[in-house]
Amino acid sequence: MTKRIIRFSLFLAFVTGCILFIQWQGYHSVEDAAALNIEQTFTIRHTQDEFVIKQSIESLPEGKYHIHYPPKAKDIDCQLEEDHACKWLDGKNSQLKVKEGPLTFTYKLNAPMQVTSFLLEEWGIMIEEVSSTSTRIQLTEQNWRNGSWAAGADLAGKEKMEGLDYYVFETEGSIPPLFWQKQALVPLEMNQHLTIYSEGKPSLQRSIFEKLVPDKKIFVIMLDNISEVTETDSLIFMPGSKKNVEKQLASLLLTKQLSFKDEKEWMLDLLVSSITHTSAHNNKVEKIRETIFSVLTKDQADRWLESILSSDSKITSQLLDELLEDTAGIKTDFFQKNADMSKPFQPFYFLDKRKIYINGKKTDNIHILLQNDRTYISFVPLIEMLGFRVLDSSNPKELVIGKDGDKYHFIFSKKLFFKNGQQFGFQRNPFSMDHNEVYFDTAALKGLFDLEVEENSQEINIH
Repeated sequence: MTKRIIRFSLFLAFVTGCILFIQWQGYHSVEDAAALNIEQTFTIRHTQDEFVIKQSIESLPEGKYHIHYPPKAKDIDCQLEEDHACKWLDGKNSQLKVKEGPLTFTYKLNAPMQVTSFLLEEWGIMIEEVSSTSTRIQLTEQNWRNGSWAAGADLAGKEKMEGLDYYVFETEGSIPPLFWQKQALVPLEMNQHLTIYSEGKPSLQRSIFEKLVPDKKIFVIMLDNISEVTETDSLIFMPGSKKNVEKQLASLLLTKQLSFKDEKEWMLDLLVSSITHTSAHNNKVEKIRETIFSVLTKDQADRWLESILSSDSKITSQLLDELLEDTAGIKTDFFQKNADMSKPFQPFYFLDKRKIYINGKKTDNIHILLQNDRTYISFVPLIEMLGFRVLDSSNPKELVIGKDGDKYHFIFSKKLFFKNGQQFGFQRNPFSMDHNEVYFDTAALKGLFDLEVEENSQEINIH
């Protein structure tokens, strides 16, 4: 009795193991298919009223696959290896069992008789479990020979033969859309990931688009009869006759190349206008652009823009400031101060990184700004360290302070002040406002408080 139980248990374990192995093998095979780069070739023959398509997959690992057909495909046939009909697992011919080897589909799609242009989308058979493909398209045109074809793929070859035109397109990834028009299309490669098709040479500065390299390859159809921008998977249609087509294309490429956080609209306006050397759309953004390019040398500006275009981080106003310091050695919060488009424009200041000493004592709460070769120091923390008290700051445009019986009244918008009721003046207004903080020109400290200012590359001493 015990022996029979043991034998039965061993048999049951063997059967269970076999089932699990078969399930694992099928699962593993499909997983392998998704990991492999499946190579497929399409042969498309365009006759008078239809496209006859043959889709050949070189080698598909053993497994079960879900097949998705083009919505309007007809006369579909499936062959495994040579002359072996496909083994379907359902009545809809959508689940296929494959032993490792070649797989071939043939099918037809209706073609219009007379058109001036035509876009062919969703025309290839998709295998759900396969995510990566290398695709070669061999298209023979027997009917529309006066025009030309383009695709969301590299044009690997094109030849006019007797009785037909022959095209070869190659791509990695999804099956690309195909486009035909009656007029000849000329491809122009702007960079390794951007190709533009047009009827002639497009009025674009190549130097601009050499810098704008999207992660994935993009193919643009640029024609005068296109009224607005439309996109398919890898094919973009753009008007070629509009004056701002250069900015429009640059904006589109930047959105694909960069990742923005919360301030996309104005930063995109800034970058597009900076790269194309044109005015920004927004007036405040244009002030920002003019200011930054007046501060930077051409070399610094180029390096700053390049650092933005190559950034893997989300583009923020803080990052724009940080990249200025990284590429030009300029510390500022200029972009952060101007990030809110609803608020007035704030002027550009350098943030000084030197250590500050007041009467020999190091301070950490006093900031230094540099503007137009002048050094400004945060005023209220300075006077407090000098022993003054703020007597009245209720008016944000004025300040009253006092020390040892002396009383000073400053009006920030004017070149004058009052000491104990008596009016005095400065040669020039020493005050500057930055984000509601008052700054004072260090050059005026001698005349106001009889203070000396000594500066070097490491520190500022006020005594």
